[in-house]
Amino acid sequence: MHFLNRFTLLAGCLVALVAFSADADDVSNTQKKVAQTHLTTAGVKNGATVESESLIFCSSLPETRAKAIVEGLQKVYKTGRKGLQFEQKEEAWKGKLAVFFLPTKQEYNEFLRLVAGERPGTAYALMIRSDEPYVVGGGDIGEKAKDADISAELGTVIGAALLMSKAGSSTPVPGWVRTGFGRAAVLRADGVNGKRFLAYRSEARVAVLGGKGKPALIADVWEAERADSDLLATSLMDYMAFGPGSANFSRFLTGLKPNENGDAPTIQAALESGGWKPDALEAAWKKWVQAGIPEAKQTPPK
Repeated sequence: MHFLNRFTLLAGCLVALVAFSADADDVSNTQKKVAQTHLTTAGVKNGATVESESLIFCSSLPETRAKAIVEGLQKVYKTGRKGLQFEQKEEAWKGKLAVFFLPTKQEYNEFLRLVAGERPGTAYALMIRSDEPYVVGGGDIGEKAKDADISAELGTVIGAALLMSKAGSSTPVPGWVRTGFGRAAVLRADGVNGKRFLAYRSEARVAVLGGKGKPALIADVWEAERADSDLLATSLMDYMAFGPGSANFSRFLTGLKPNENGDAPTIQAALESGGWKPDALEAAWKKWVQAGIPEAKQTPPK
C-alpha cells in the first residue's frame, strides 16, 4: 500500500509537470503569433522570430545573426533579474518577452503608431502588463549597426522593463534609474573583463572623480545637466544594484512608490528608504569608483 501511494503521488506530479509544460508552450506559441502579426502591422518585410529561454526576438535580420543576438540578450535578462533580486520562480511578466528590433525610422514609427499607440519620437517603447509583453527599440542605431551595438541598445530596454516590473506598475520610476540600470545590466552581462566594461570603468572614473573637470555630485545624476549624466547614472546604478549597495537596492525601489495620496517621493526620500543618506552614498560611490569598481561577491543569476 505504501508503494502504491508513492507511485500515485509520483504519477500525479508527472501529470502536473506535463500539463504545466503544455500550458507554457501554448502561451509561447500564441505570443509568437502575436509578435509576427505586430511585425506585419509595422510593415516589416521578411520579419521572423527566434527564441531563447525567456525571450522572443523579432526582426528582419538573418537567422544566424538573430540567434546570436538573442543569446546575448538572454544573458542581460538573467543579469538584470539577479540585480533586481527576483526569486527563482518569480515572474516578471506572463510568458516570454517579445523584443522587437526595428532599425528603420519608418518601421519603428509605424510600430509606435499602430501597435503601441504612441506618437513617434521616443527612444524605445514597452508594454509589460499584457498577455503579450514586448519592448521595441532600434530606431536610433540604424540598419548597419553591429550585433554588439544592437545587443547593448535592446539589452538596456530589457533591463529597464525588468526594473519597472519589479518596482510595480504604479511606481513612477525616473528615467535615469530605468536606463541607468539597463545599461549597467548590459555591462555586467558582457563580463567585467570585456572591452566594453573596461572602457566603461575608465570613463566612469573620469566622470565621477573629475579627471577632466569638476568631480560629480550625486545630484548631478538626477539633475541631468551634465553632458556625461547618462554615464553617471549608469555608474551609480551599477554601484547600487550590482556593487556594494545591492543589499539596499530593493528597499530603494520600494521607496519610489507613491504615498497614500498618490504623491511621488523625492529621490532623496527614496534613497533614505533604502538606508542611504545622499552625502554618505556619494562618498561610498566615489570610493568604489576610485578603487576600480571592484566586483561584488554575488550568487550566479538564477
